[in-house]
Amino acid sequence: MQWGDEGKGRIVDVLAKKSDVIVRFNGGNNAGHTVVVGNKKFALSLIPSGAIRGKRLVIAQGVVADPKVLWDEIQMFRRVGITLNLTIDYRTNLVMPYHKALDAATENWKGAEKTGSLKLGIGYCYEDRNNRSGVRMEDLLHPKELKKKLEKHIPLVTRRIEKVFGDKWQTTVAEIYEEYLGWGRKLKRFIGDAAGMIDNDIAQGRRVLFETAQGTMLDPVFGTYPYTSAAHNISGGVPAGVGIAPMNMAVVGVVKAYTTRVGGGPFPTEDLGIDGKRMQERGHEFGTVSGRPRRCGWLDLPMLKFAVRLNGTTEIVLTKLDVLSGQKKIKVAVGYRLNGKKISQYPADSHLISKLKPEYVLLPGWEEDISGIREYKNLPKNAKSYIEFIEKNLGVPIKMISVGPERKQMIFR
Repeated sequence: MQWGDEGKGRIVDVLAKKSDVIVRFNGGNNAGHTVVVGNKKFALSLIPSGAIRGKRLVIAQGVVADPKVLWDEIQMFRRVGITLNLTIDYRTNLVMPYHKALDAATENWKGAEKTGSLKLGIGYCYEDRNNRSGVRMEDLLHPKELKKKLEKHIPLVTRRIEKVFGDKWQTTVAEIYEEYLGWGRKLKRFIGDAAGMIDNDIAQGRRVLFETAQGTMLDPVFGTYPYTSAAHNISGGVPAGVGIAPMNMAVVGVVKAYTTRVGGGPFPTEDLGIDGKRMQERGHEFGTVSGRPRRCGWLDLPMLKFAVRLNGTTEIVLTKLDVLSGQKKIKVAVGYRLNGKKISQYPADSHLISKLKPEYVLLPGWEEDISGIREYKNLPKNAKSYIEFIEKNLGVPIKMISVGPERKQMIFR
């Protein structure tokens, strides 16, 4: 519900226990999810987080997949004795080596205005998909068609990298063709009609859990544009990302008890002082994929109200509440000032976001270590007051509260 990194992967793992199928419907391997089970930590970027539960898994066509990353994750599970029941849609677009080269060249060219891309080629893969020149999972099963696409597209991309951005890129059609034929042989048994399968699952009354990448405020239209991702990651992206008709869904919004973001872009409630540093250290706020330190700040209620409206959120999971233990006072943004004028709503004009000055209320903190608490009634009074303040202001019930990284460190209300 924020800029990603809210602990969504761990929540998917918890919800997967009562689900039949877990579907990743968007994004690429620039979005990381970490799930901790006992002393084992699984860092995932493409495989749905329900994998640890042994459930049926689907990668829908709205995802763009780097085949090497995908294969490495499959092998990671195999090494610990987990064989994945996985289907990847025929129509899933593939991240190619030239997407990464274009990503790096563009970020270098932008200089101080770079978006903070991890240079993994995700945005350029979506660009090719939308320009009808992408390589899809199905192409790995048809070598002649794959070669034809590469022979047509690679010379154009090479000229773009060298003539427009002044970078050098010398990989040949033959090298990429042979590499991707190899991925095709390895992944062939996982490729299928995921959209048709999910449609049938819904018709049969199975419980399907859709997992998004990143966060609401990174949505390419409604997020802090242009510091955004390439694919819709709001609940409305599910039907198009999977290939099913619009339907009624329960929407579980995952909200961190404070706010973080990675990379560039406006962040009205960012705390550059000792409190922000403390959240970063106590919350181990470093990216799963990038390793970059996350920027930290206070909860932003107007932004969350916008996210609730945009997603049709029906319930909330509040994560990392334990990180705020020991904080004497907790700030919560309840509105902003813009050019001296008080406003209560998150602005639609993205140019205004960097000019917002948050207006805070101060709530009392708590000293107790809450990581071992499993029942809501046993939380400190001030922790409960904080939760209920958020709940009242957002108008959405908080059903789950995370007080640590492991499965068992969860309070259900």
